[in-house]
Amino acid sequence: MRLRILLLCVVLLPTLASAEIYKWKDNNGTVRYSDVPPPSNVKQESLYGKKIAKPTGLAPLAPVEGDMTAAINRDKAATSAKDKAKADEKVPPSKEEAAQKRAQDAEKQKQVDAQKKAESDTKQANCIAAKQNLATFTNGGRIAKTDENGKKQYLGDADIGQGKADAQKDVEKYCD
Repeated sequence: MRLRILLLCVVLLPTLASAEIYKWKDNNGTVRYSDVPPPSNVKQESLYGKKIAKPTGLAPLAPVEGDMTAAINRDKAATSAKDKAKADEKVPPSKEEAAQKRAQDAEKQKQVDAQKKAESDTKQANCIAAKQNLATFTNGGRIAKTDENGKKQYLGDADIGQGKADAQKDVEKYCD
């Protein structure tokens, strides 16, 4: 019985070991080998003679019977579109240009982060002030405000109720 299982494993082992191997060059020009296909935008070479066709994203061209001129024009249009796409491909930047771009991106990100921090600090300060105002109007008692002339004016019940409602709106607006 063990001999049969061993024989079966020996027979099936080559089918498990036969994997397709891909060869391609990465952005740095280093040759890579893998059993996983590279990204679709990388020119690849399949070892062991197995080639995988890459989809072009274009519909197949089929000439209409009796109208070869239209078929030729479609072929020319497809060719010119491919030529234009190749012309639009960017030349990879030099190391200095890439470093300069990274520095600019880092500076922009630093500015965005500083602006977000300032907005967060302002929102937090507004939240604290709104909570203090709400506490003042909620605690009860006499509340006085100072007018332009420096005189104290005591608030009535309607003014206190309005102030409490406004403070509650501010808490909801500025506090999470």
